[in-house]
Amino acid sequence: MTESAFQLVSEIGTQLGRQTRSGKDSLLKSLKQAANALSEIEQPSTSEAARKLEAIKNLKVSTKPLRKAIVHGLLQHKDKEVRLLVAICISEIFRVMAPEPPFVDKYLRDIFKLIVSIFAELADTASPHFSRRVKILETIARCNCCVIMLDIDSNELVLETFNTFFSVVRENHQRSLINHIISIMTRIINEEDSQTLLDVILRNLVKDGKGASCASYQLAVSIIQNCAEKLEPFICGFLTNCILDRDAVENELKEFYHEIIFQIFQCAPQMLLAVIPNLTHELLTDQVDVRIKAVNLVGKLFALPKRHVAQHYRDLFLEFLKRFSDKSVEVRVSALQCVKAFYMANPSGAESHEVITALEDRLLDFDDKVRTQAVIVACDLAQSNLKLIIVRKKAFHKLIEVYRDYCNKCSEGHMTISDHFEQIPCKILMLCFDKDCKEFRSQNMELVLAEDLFPVLLSVVERTRHWIHLFSLFTPLHVKALNSILSQKRRLQKEMQSYLALREKEKKRIKTSFMKMAALFPDPSKAEDSFHKLNQMKDNNVFNSLALLLDELKIVDAQTIRDKFLKTVGDRHPHFEFLSSLSSKCSHNIFGSEHIQCILEHLSGNRYGTKLLEASSAKLLLAIISIFPSLLRGSEAQLRMLIEENRKINDKLIEVLAKAAPHISVKLSHNVFALYSDIYPILERVCREGSRIEAKFSVAAIAAFGGVSEQFVFSKLCEDLVVSLHAGQNIPTVLQSLGCVAQYSVSAFEAQDGEITSYIYEKIFRVDSSDNINSYNDAFGCTSSCKLKIYGLKTLVKRFLPHQGTHARWQINELLDILSNMLQKGDAFDDSN
Repeated sequence: MTESAFQLVSEIGTQLGRQTRSGKDSLLKSLKQAANALSEIEQPSTSEAARKLEAIKNLKVSTKPLRKAIVHGLLQHKDKEVRLLVAICISEIFRVMAPEPPFVDKYLRDIFKLIVSIFAELADTASPHFSRRVKILETIARCNCCVIMLDIDSNELVLETFNTFFSVVRENHQRSLINHIISIMTRIINEEDSQTLLDVILRNLVKDGKGASCASYQLAVSIIQNCAEKLEPFICGFLTNCILDRDAVENELKEFYHEIIFQIFQCAPQMLLAVIPNLTHELLTDQVDVRIKAVNLVGKLFALPKRHVAQHYRDLFLEFLKRFSDKSVEVRVSALQCVKAFYMANPSGAESHEVITALEDRLLDFDDKVRTQAVIVACDLAQSNLKLIIVRKKAFHKLIEVYRDYCNKCSEGHMTISDHFEQIPCKILMLCFDKDCKEFRSQNMELVLAEDLFPVLLSVVERTRHWIHLFSLFTPLHVKALNSILSQKRRLQKEMQSYLALREKEKKRIKTSFMKMAALFPDPSKAEDSFHKLNQMKDNNVFNSLALLLDELKIVDAQTIRDKFLKTVGDRHPHFEFLSSLSSKCSHNIFGSEHIQCILEHLSGNRYGTKLLEASSAKLLLAIISIFPSLLRGSEAQLRMLIEENRKINDKLIEVLAKAAPHISVKLSHNVFALYSDIYPILERVCREGSRIEAKFSVAAIAAFGGVSEQFVFSKLCEDLVVSLHAGQNIPTVLQSLGCVAQYSVSAFEAQDGEITSYIYEKIFRVDSSDNINSYNDAFGCTSSCKLKIYGLKTLVKRFLPHQGTHARWQINELLDILSNMLQKGDAFDDSN
């Protein structure tokens, strides 16, 4: 077979040499035959010198015509398919005649230009010729042909080869293809390295981007790792010169030398053993911009996981640590920006604790910008893992100091409210969920919010401003934490009121009361014992003062009463510590009625001018009133005016009124009807014209003013709603209102039940989904009639879901028949509010 292959190669070569103007098809056919024949020929492998020389001679003779045809015409052919087949033949000739070059030097340059041009097409993996190009690459790599370019002094062609490989390599290339590329490049570098080739490698090492750029980066990493010994002198020399005197370096890559250091350290750190210590020089330089860049680089090196760079380069770490107190604000900020990554890389290391100490010191830096950055970093660490930093008492108290200082500066007009600083109390609230740390449970956090968070002399107005901004940053978890703290406080206050009322009467119930209240202290067993000792005290002034604190709604007045009480008791009293804690929990020390007034004033004046803070104000108001509804006393008129203005936050304001009404009406006595008379028309209008959610809370608010001719009011409201129903006015809201009335007043709904039920059956349930009832439309994809059926059904169902104290008198069988009939007809219902 080999003999015939020799003969065929020779004949085709001779034929191609004679044809000066062959057709493309004929040329392609001949070249394919030659390539196939060459692939069948093996390199001479005999161990006998004479026979091996004979075999080599036969190879030369057989391939000579083809080689001659290639160099005297085929190399210059313009057709891509022809050039590809010529390259295949060339690679096969290199293979069978290796290690001797099969062409004379004067032709080799053009030979390799052709081969490199074929390599330039390797990026096109979808091409039908891709496998042939890969085969050429594989053959050239295995034969180590490319080093011949160095022998013929074709350095520019070597450079082009490197650039070509970096430009065509792709992430979706097979590993074997990439290995062949790496093999060629590695052999060239090991044969003759140069700064020019190194520049190409380093340029791709720091190239930004994805896709091809990512693949070229990985290729650069592989070459550096494979040729570390050869490249090290060049790399170390270049980087050291950049560090010591960058201006003297004549290389465009000097602008990226920090990134080069970082990338090389990740893939071949042993190459930089002599370079890294020199970075100390940059940390000590007088040039601020150089120090900043050095801090950023060193910080990134220290943050590399499992490298322990700070331990191995201790002198560099110590100099880095000094940058936290650098004379330049920008350098200090840059150092702080490195803290989180540094700490996360090795949280238990001694160096990490040194960095945390440096961070703590910057929390009280004299420059606002540095303090702000320190707060951001501290909060980020707390968010990543509560156990990392905030739980440490020293850092916690310093953050509190920073926040108080910030509040004072805002009050004085030296700073504006900032999200970064407001994150401090946000993170503090999240500590409530850290079950492993008793110091930050809700029982203790009440005192933090009441006594530690804000400066003592900060006005209620300023505190309210911060709370409103805080609430705009709250997540559901923050709201949950605050609600837990306030709810525990309210439970203790109610239980304390019960105890004071029963103090002389029921000892058994008193013991239970003590157990309940003690559970709301950090140390329940100690607190319970203190309660028993309190009960044995004969001084009624103590109990009278506690009762006054429980009744006082103003935070300023409550503080005055508490101060007077503790002064009277005296700090030498055996139970002073407990009485101090108890009096704090009894008083309104986090939120008072003044806070409610301030929030309402902000809403009335729209002082913030942003919808976000307006919504935040309403949500904060609702959160406070939900736990302490009596705090609204004295601010009823302000709330009424706000609701009357029909703002977008009306649903929250009406809900506030609904929650507070039973508590404010108790103290209003003869004024309650006047207020009710003022606000009822507004609520009645909302029941007809507002949104469904507003209507729900409006009916609840009307019911909450219980005892003020309630049945008459609901009867009149129900009649008006039925009129609106027949008039086709805002039917979804009217149906909502009627359903809610049914839950609060059976008799009022019962009087209109026939008309309401008849309307729902005739005008809503018996209308096809394709019909269009009134002008109501919905943007969620459900037709108007479909929505109305849902609302109508809800109205009927609510009759059977009465609120506490109300008893339904309807038979449910009729409703079940309706549901059964709808299911049989296949009526579909989507989600609705």
